[in-house]
Amino acid sequence: MAKVYKVALVGCGGMGNQHLSILKQLPEFEIVALCDIMPNNLARASEAYKVKACYQDCEKMYDEMHPDIVAAATQTRGHLTPTVAALSKGISVLCEKPIAIDLVEADEMVSASAKSGAKFAINQQNHVNAGIRKAQAMVKDGVIGEVILVRGRNKAGRKSGNEFMEMGTHITDMMMCLGGIPLWCSGTVYNQERLAEPKDIMEAKEMSSGDRDSGLVMGTRAIANYGFKDGRLGEIHFLGYKQGMGLNYGIDILGEKGQLAFRGTGNLSENLWHLPRSMEGAPSQFSDWKLIDVTDMGVEDPMITMYRRLVNAIETDTQPPSSGEEGRLAFEMIMGIYQSHREGGKRVEIPLADRKHPLEQWRKNL
Repeated sequence: MAKVYKVALVGCGGMGNQHLSILKQLPEFEIVALCDIMPNNLARASEAYKVKACYQDCEKMYDEMHPDIVAAATQTRGHLTPTVAALSKGISVLCEKPIAIDLVEADEMVSASAKSGAKFAINQQNHVNAGIRKAQAMVKDGVIGEVILVRGRNKAGRKSGNEFMEMGTHITDMMMCLGGIPLWCSGTVYNQERLAEPKDIMEAKEMSSGDRDSGLVMGTRAIANYGFKDGRLGEIHFLGYKQGMGLNYGIDILGEKGQLAFRGTGNLSENLWHLPRSMEGAPSQFSDWKLIDVTDMGVEDPMITMYRRLVNAIETDTQPPSSGEEGRLAFEMIMGIYQSHREGGKRVEIPLADRKHPLEQWRKNL
C-alpha cells in the first residue's frame, strides 16, 4: 500500500482553504492538523474539513503531530517562521507565493532546506500547468525555432506595486520556464504620470487596504526588461489598469520561426496557442493562431500536480518543481525592477548583490 502523507496547514484564510479543498480530494494525503493565529479562521476550517487538531503555535503542532509536509498558506509576511521551523525539523514545505518579504528571508528559507535536506517548493502553480509543459516540449522540438523573447502579461486590476508582490512572481516563474536563468534586469516604475520616488514607498495594505500584507511596494505602472542565460530576452509590463482581465494573464514566447501564447486562467485544456509566423502582422491575420491540444501532457488542477510532484521529489530525493531556489529567483526578478529603478533604470545583475529590500534601502538612505 502506498504511503499516505500527513499534511499540516499553517494559515486558514482564503488560500489555506484552497489547499484544504484540494487535499480533501486526494487519497494519498491526510490533513492531520491546522494552525492559525486567528481563532475564528481556525474554528471555521476545523469544522469545514473535519480536522480536530488545531494550534496557534506552529512549532508545537510540528512536535506533536509529526507531519510529512507543511503547507504554508499565510500572507507573505508570515511565510518565514513556519517555513524555516518546518524545514529545520526535516519537514518538507509547500509555501505560497511570493516566497518572502525580501531576499534576506528567502535566503534563510532556502538555506534551511539545503541544511536539513527537506524539500521546499513555492506554489507557483502554472509551473506545472499542462499548457506550460506543452510549450516547453514544443520549444525543445524546435516548433518556433530559437526563442528570442519571452513576454510576461499581468491581470491588472491592482496598482503595480501590489501586482508586483501578489501576481508578479507567478509571471516571472512562467517566464523562467521558457526563458531560463535570468542574468540581469532593467526596470522603470512610474507613480501615475511621473517617475516614482522614495516618497511613494508604502506598505502593500496602505496602497490597497483590501490586499494582502506583502511588505513594501511602490508605483502604479512599471516596465522591465531581462536577459536570460542563453541569450533570450524578456519583458514584463505592469500597466495599472483598474479593470482586471484574467484572460490577459500569461506569457508570450516569440521565436525566429513562430510564436506561442499561454494564458494561465480559463480552461486547463485550452490555454496554449501557436502562430506559425515570427511576427503577428496586421490584425486581420490574427486568425492564424491555432489552439494547441495539451491533453497529452496530462491535464489536472495544477495545485494537485504540485502536491504530487513534491511527494515524488521526497521519494526520489530530487528537486520539486518551482523549488525554493526557483521561487527565490522569480522573486529576485521582481526585486530587480525596484533596484534598477532606484539606480535610474541601470541594468542590475541577478542575483542582486544587496539582499535587503531595495525599497527599504532607498527610503532609509534619504
